[in-house]
Amino acid sequence: MPQPAWRLIVSKRKIPDPQNVPWTQVLDYANPGKLLKIVVVDDKGDPAPGQTWNPMGFPAIGCSADGDYENKQSASGIGSPLLANAARGALIGRIAGSTADQTVDTNLTPSRIVFAVGRFCVLQVPAPPAPVGALFLGVNDSPERMGGVTTQLCVSIYEAL
Repeated sequence: MPQPAWRLIVSKRKIPDPQNVPWTQVLDYANPGKLLKIVVVDDKGDPAPGQTWNPMGFPAIGCSADGDYENKQSASGIGSPLLANAARGALIGRIAGSTADQTVDTNLTPSRIVFAVGRFCVLQVPAPPAPVGALFLGVNDSPERMGGVTTQLCVSIYEAL
């Protein structure tokens, strides 16, 4: 399969936006079957893998969009991160649901899906019967801490043509 050609559909979006919200809606509707590329970028729109943000309780240096994969952040007594397969502090995404959802849907027919994004992600949006709806981005942390990010990441989203 040849490399896809990419079309920019969301440019330099701050996450979280506004600050202190758990989920930022970045697309009103993620088109089923489409291939999306989500990249952490700088103010010029160039890839910026070194960009950091500060999830609640993290040291002043924060962490990258890949999260605290070195486990420098003490997690005692602060609850489990929403997505178990990604580091605390990682950029995560969700398709469907609403800005108020704070759990991972584990039903046999889930109403929303949650996935790791990190500083770079290519994802094929699932087609029905998988959940369809808006695309949200947020920090992988316990639900009560997700709105506590004090700085922002900048992301751009591309769709394969």
